[in-house]
Amino acid sequence: MQITYTLSFAPAQHLIDVAIDVTQITAPQVDFALPAWTPGSYLIREYARHVQEVRAWADDQPCAWRKLDKHTWRVFSNGAATLRFSYRVYGHELSVRTNHVDDTHAHVIPAATLMYVVGATAQPLTLEVRPPAGWQVATGLEASGPNRFIADDYDHLVDAPLEIGTHRVLRFAVDGKPHRIVIWGRGNEDEARLIADTQRIVETQRDFWGGLPYAHYTFFLLLGDDEARGGLEHRNSTSLLLPRFVFRDPKRYERYLTLVSHEFFHVWNVKRLRAAGLGPFDYGCETYTTLLWVMEGLTEYYTDLLLVRAGLLTPERYLERLADDILKLQSTPGRALQSLECSSWDTWIKLYRPDENSDNTSISYYLKGAIIGALLDLEIRRRTANRHSLDAVMRWLYRAYPLDGPGLPDREAILAALQEVTGQDFSDFFARYIGGVDELSYDQVFAAAGLRLSWNWSAEQAGRPWLGLRTRSNGGLKVASVLRDGPAYAVGISPGDEIIAVDGWRVRNEEALRERIGDYRPGEQVTILVARRDELRSYTLTLAAAPHDRLRIERVEQPDELQQRIYASWLGQAQPG
Repeated sequence: MQITYTLSFAPAQHLIDVAIDVTQITAPQVDFALPAWTPGSYLIREYARHVQEVRAWADDQPCAWRKLDKHTWRVFSNGAATLRFSYRVYGHELSVRTNHVDDTHAHVIPAATLMYVVGATAQPLTLEVRPPAGWQVATGLEASGPNRFIADDYDHLVDAPLEIGTHRVLRFAVDGKPHRIVIWGRGNEDEARLIADTQRIVETQRDFWGGLPYAHYTFFLLLGDDEARGGLEHRNSTSLLLPRFVFRDPKRYERYLTLVSHEFFHVWNVKRLRAAGLGPFDYGCETYTTLLWVMEGLTEYYTDLLLVRAGLLTPERYLERLADDILKLQSTPGRALQSLECSSWDTWIKLYRPDENSDNTSISYYLKGAIIGALLDLEIRRRTANRHSLDAVMRWLYRAYPLDGPGLPDREAILAALQEVTGQDFSDFFARYIGGVDELSYDQVFAAAGLRLSWNWSAEQAGRPWLGLRTRSNGGLKVASVLRDGPAYAVGISPGDEIIAVDGWRVRNEEALRERIGDYRPGEQVTILVARRDELRSYTLTLAAAPHDRLRIERVEQPDELQQRIYASWLGQAQPG
């Protein structure tokens, strides 16, 4: 069986025309299925809902077909030698996991577009693109002719998005291998700086892993409005979506640097060193693993750390960002209920589907995984007097679990690697902080690098009382969420309630609520009047003290020689002072 895909476009209607030609057919029927999700984004997205105008031909004659389920079509070839199956896909959602087609470009996500022939996903495939006049085609696939590309198998095809349009291309080389930044849209970017900084990230991560495992690499950079955000990793490319005006302000520019650093680290961690189940893929249903905290969380840890080592982020700024992450985790009540492994397993139903109760019951394996990465790295350095680090463990895993192997099975594989590299048993650390929900031991671990955590309040927060809820102004002052460790939760105030008054005084907006509550002290009682589905209800609660809203990671006054060595080898430069 030979399979060829052909793509053409109706840009004004946001449509992609897909034709799949199948030859050397031996069965009386052929099934075609569209994935329900795309690797790297763990949510069932039901891409089949965008399919329309399905047609089929056998030996150039119309033939019958029917749907078997939500994403599978059966075509009755009846002994024909050739089969053509065609359909159109609507795409007008600008993201890194969905198609976006308009009169300026088409960013094509293969999983959302190209059906596979059931039972034939392991064979080579051909893709032909017929772009509108004046448009160019960019993809990570190897070319076999003008706008014609080949893939080793369906997994390879899905792992190669396409940017088709009048894009700009910036180029550089590392180790003689070509790299390009393909840019759709315009903003306040400095092209020379993009090239220099992106090349520096590539070089730093090459040094970390010990080489570049591809022949060429493409960064697809999509520039949108202020809400634009996202990144999705692929084998030798990545799709990056950012607001168009983030490139001049230093802190906003960090969004570009961190996005590139994160997605590029996936070249190794996820796309080659992978958890079992993350390839070959079952595209029709969820694929479960407890190790997304390794795949994504540890990638997030190295995102910032390697920017420091690249000279693109100062150690001081890195510690500020790490402190912000710790503060965010410690402000999430769900940390006491959901472990990192459970967060990884439940990503399909929780992380990508947050609601008003999510902070009470769950955590992000990105956020806590990155913090665990820092703690585990420093704990390794502390226990081994700085002879070993998490860096060495990651490289050991990369060698031990190649792409063509079964993948990392579970936490025991990570523990075995730690034992092999460091000679230390980390099973208790994993049981408490990764498989369990114990509070993280920040003080002991950060002390290893001559650092300490300093918790405090902003001037606006110090001494203020706290209701333990978040509000939004939407046709009234509505409760958006109620935190399970706060006073409002204890008395039964609920998301969706409209706050009417505090101790009999009307409040109409968030500022008025802050002013009224600000007249009290922690420990005093107030009565909150709310409307719930037009019924007035009154709740009396005891105000709590506002939680810390500031955290700094500071150096200790007199770090010893080992603390200084750990700090320097961790962040790539000596501790100031």
